[in-house]
Amino acid sequence: MGLATQYQRDSVTRLLCTLVLSSILMACGTGLRAPQEAPPPAPDIFSLIDRPADQYQALAERAPEPDAFNWRVLAIRSALQQGDAATAGQQLEVLRRQASPQQQSILGVLEAALALTQNNPAGALQQLATVDRTRLSRGGEIYYLQLQANALELQQQPLEAAKVLIERQELLSGDERETNRGHIHHLLQSLSPQSLRQAQGPGNTDLANGWFRLMAILNSDNLQPGQRQWQLQSWRTAYPDHPGQAYVVGTPAEPVVTSAYQPAHIAVLLPLSGRLAEQADAIRNGILSAHQGQTSRLSFFDTNGRAMNSLYQQVQQAGADFILGPLLKEEVDALTELDPAMPVLALNVPAYQPGLPHLYYFALSPEAEAAEAARHMWDQGHRQPLVFAPNNELGRRVATEFGQRWQQQSGRPAILAYFAGQSSIESDVRRALASAGSPPPAAAGVIQPLGDGGWTGAPGPIDSVFMVTNATETRVILPYFDFVRDSRAARLPTYVTSRSYIPDDDAPMSELNGLQLADMPWIFDGAPQLRQEVDALWPNAGITWQRLFAFGYDALTLIPQLSQLREGAPPVPALTGELTASPQGVLQRRLQWMEYRNGEWLPGGQ
Repeated sequence: MGLATQYQRDSVTRLLCTLVLSSILMACGTGLRAPQEAPPPAPDIFSLIDRPADQYQALAERAPEPDAFNWRVLAIRSALQQGDAATAGQQLEVLRRQASPQQQSILGVLEAALALTQNNPAGALQQLATVDRTRLSRGGEIYYLQLQANALELQQQPLEAAKVLIERQELLSGDERETNRGHIHHLLQSLSPQSLRQAQGPGNTDLANGWFRLMAILNSDNLQPGQRQWQLQSWRTAYPDHPGQAYVVGTPAEPVVTSAYQPAHIAVLLPLSGRLAEQADAIRNGILSAHQGQTSRLSFFDTNGRAMNSLYQQVQQAGADFILGPLLKEEVDALTELDPAMPVLALNVPAYQPGLPHLYYFALSPEAEAAEAARHMWDQGHRQPLVFAPNNELGRRVATEFGQRWQQQSGRPAILAYFAGQSSIESDVRRALASAGSPPPAAAGVIQPLGDGGWTGAPGPIDSVFMVTNATETRVILPYFDFVRDSRAARLPTYVTSRSYIPDDDAPMSELNGLQLADMPWIFDGAPQLRQEVDALWPNAGITWQRLFAFGYDALTLIPQLSQLREGAPPVPALTGELTASPQGVLQRRLQWMEYRNGEWLPGGQ
């Protein structure tokens, strides 16, 4: 009985197992599947593509959001990489319907990539222009810039494509940096030295300017070996950490020697004929006076009507080893583009200074005097100056320079007011003095506060005035400030620059008493022995001639001290002021401040 019962139980168990197995087989036959394992988290959507598009798409179908979106983007990128624009376009159309507003920037990049695959670089660039790059990840920016560079290259714009890749370089690391660097080099190799020199400028990054200058040297076929070596050594000194160093391996790594210039032959480039001949003659006489007793040789070259490349060749043929000049900004730019293989002290400051170790700049500019006035007035304790300037190109340029320097050192805007002419001086002064603490009128040429945030209101009443005026304008305008204000109140401290200088032998003007002026020490009887010599040789020389004479005298005198000044040596007392040099090689003057008292200029506060 027990054996029979056990047999029955075993039979029932076998039957149940058979039924279960049959059910499983039937389920398989009808297409049902056991639950599948979820895919891994999606990588960065702009990471390296290492799978076919269909595999990415399969992962997208199994993944939850937002991973599903990332897998779909990777699938589209993979299809584009395989050149399958049709599949990529279909998948992108699906993604458009599902994407959130935050994902629109990514879709814009994909649209641009699709346009490139369809050989439509113009469409790709238009699409990229609509993308908000701030919404992209670092990988997204790298991908964006690569697409932009590819589109520009397809449009035969190698220089613009290289600029984009130079920007991209800063976002890369490892092997990607080397690949990107090689692409930059390849693009710039196709350009002429002239176009590369012209591409340099203040609107570029130092990295870009370094590339353009290097490739201008490497692409020049007509350079003498000595000049090429000088230029490459100078470049290596100026750009020690530049990625382009990989392409100058064969060049000696020693920097260009810049200590204590002692030139044997100085070429002076001045417009000795033409409309600026009189000014050039004053500078020339200053240079000759400073050169007395020196053993070096001076050669003067007239720049008027001369092309700079032929003039530079003449300088080289003459055996010069230092260039002093030229005088005009456009001539300085032209000489800089030639990348001269010798030190240069230019007599003007162009908009772009490449920061090369052998290039220096010296100028008597009204903008530099305005910057000096901003520094001095801050040191005098003023905190809310009014700038009063003529409504013309010079007035606006100088006033803006003052305002920018004031903002840099104080963190708050100066008040900039412009006057139209003598007929409206009183109303312009009234409007300017009433401007503190209230928004300015919108009319152009009246009052314009300087500051990124627009008008913020003055933190307090006007406590000083900087007038961008010549001597005649100063005489007319200054009394109006006393008249408009309470005549019993003390005059606002008022500051002017060299354009307002009034000679001591003019009749005293008591209404100007207290006026403070900045000018070169030479004008205030500096260097009395030299003054006697100059007065004896040029007894009828005017004030402008005197300033230009001092300018030329200082330019030559400073040559042996240029590199030390650039390295931070103490200021050098000179005829034109106390001189220092910026890291870019721009000579800067600290002027002498004097106060007008009954027809005389007396020492003021320093």
